[in-house]
Amino acid sequence: MDWGDLGLTLAEILSPLLVAGLTWVSVKVADLVRAKVKNTYLEGTLVRLNDTVFTVVKDMNQTVVKGIKAAKDPDSPGGTSLTKEEKNSIKSQAMSEVKALLGIKGLGELAKVLGLSDGSVHQFIGAKIEAAVADTKPGKV
Repeated sequence: MDWGDLGLTLAEILSPLLVAGLTWVSVKVADLVRAKVKNTYLEGTLVRLNDTVFTVVKDMNQTVVKGIKAAKDPDSPGGTSLTKEEKNSIKSQAMSEVKALLGIKGLGELAKVLGLSDGSVHQFIGAKIEAAVADTKPGKV
């Protein structure tokens, strides 16, 4: 048997293993790409949500909150602080504004990407609003 015949025989034996190995590698690469795309999509969705929430909170602070505080008597027992009812009303307005800006499709995508129900999306957005309010208070860096 010469080297040429040996090479061909070896190629016949190893070619199925090489094909199987390349198939396995391509499946793993596809899985990695799929995971990267999913993570990037999730990140983009959360960034859009955060931007929307911070924009609404800052806008409401400039328009609604400052207007309510300016109309209050600083010498009254509560001073210019907001009452619990006022805070709840402002949060409800902010929630409505965020939902309107995201739209039905955006809310659906958010629920799908995060794997949440509609009620959980509402709670999640509410928590984001509370966090944004805390982050925009004076003295925060």
